[in-house]
Amino acid sequence: MSDLNESLADKANALKEQATEKLHDLSEKAGALTDQLKQKAGETWDKVKSADVKEELTHLRETAAEKLGEAEEKIHELTDKAKGLWDNVTGKHETPKKTD
Repeated sequence: MSDLNESLADKANALKEQATEKLHDLSEKAGALTDQLKQKAGETWDKVKSADVKEELTHLRETAAEKLGEAEEKIHELTDKAKGLWDNVTGKHETPKKTD
């Protein structure tokens, strides 16, 4: 019976050693992955803070402001046209009187 207990204890120890080795390997891989992620995050942050990106953002803001101004002008034009049409439909428009 003691041989059986020793055999089981040996197997348990062997499994424990395998688990320890696997855990160590996984820990090393996790550390390497963490280092890679930190590096990639740093590179990405550097790109975000770069002058090229800032210049592109400035250009996009200017373009957006220009387009917004154009849209506001169109809205005013359409509002005026709609008011004119509404006045025509409701009879509130003033037409010059013809003098003969």
